[in-house]
Amino acid sequence: MMSNSATDEPSTSTSLLQRVRGGEDAGWRLLTQVYGPIVYGWARRSGCQSADAADVMQETFVAVSRAIGKFDRDRADASFRGWLWTITRNKIRDMARRRSIRADAGDLAAGGTTAQLALARLPLPGGGDESAADRTGAAPEEASLSESPPTDADEDSAWVRRRMIEFLRPSFDDRTWWMFWETVVVGRSPDAVAEEAGVSRWAVYKARARVLHRLRRNLEGLG
Repeated sequence: MMSNSATDEPSTSTSLLQRVRGGEDAGWRLLTQVYGPIVYGWARRSGCQSADAADVMQETFVAVSRAIGKFDRDRADASFRGWLWTITRNKIRDMARRRSIRADAGDLAAGGTTAQLALARLPLPGGGDESAADRTGAAPEEASLSESPPTDADEDSAWVRRRMIEFLRPSFDDRTWWMFWETVVVGRSPDAVAEEAGVSRWAVYKARARVLHRLRRNLEGLG
């Protein structure tokens, strides 16, 4: 069973964004695992076929790794989600230009651009199982790429929270996690959970607060 001592977990006192900026490998892996499916979904919904969407995702995070130190979350109009979409949109445009150049050179396989850009179905963050290109067969075009991400902000935030909760689970002992889950996710009263666990209601509040604090710290600056 893992310890909950802060001295055993030096990264818990800083946000995920700070950990990534500091070059922490574990923080970087967590960022890509949480946001990778969102970037992939954006690319799919913008008209990329699955293979191209995977390339866009990879190229986006390469760019993020190089520019993360320049992201200023203290700006009034700044958000990590918006910044990430700007990078993703640029990579989608780059991919569309490359495809256009290859098409002009006659390098596309038989079947035409529309056939080449037909999308495979895959469940995506935010619900649904197909992108805009699944429905239209259209290639991504610069004019069609909005200033805002093609998914709902609240749905993206819910996805990030769910993914973060999944990755935080191993950091807590079973009882602490159960008391958090029952009160926050299931919605039971602290008194009922305390009675079942044979602890005081303050022990339940403390357990819940520990998990919520970790969750909030990891999400800080990523809105």
